[in-house]
Amino acid sequence: MIELNAFMAELRGYAEQTHQLKDHFEKLSASEKKMVMDAAPDSLNSPEEIFHPVFRWLENLQEN
Repeated sequence: MIELNAFMAELRGYAEQTHQLKDHFEKLSASEKKMVMDAAPDSLNSPEEIFHPVFRWLENLQEN
């Protein structure tokens, strides 16, 4: 159970980081967003898309 609590704490921190990243990404101009996403690996979604599944994952774990 200690390891699960440690994992949950890290996931909470990661969720907060993805939220902050999304907020900063949303403030970029369209050309800046394009530049950021053009530099990202093909398999990486935008911060706006990463944010939602991470929070859903955390919520699902908290319900158990």
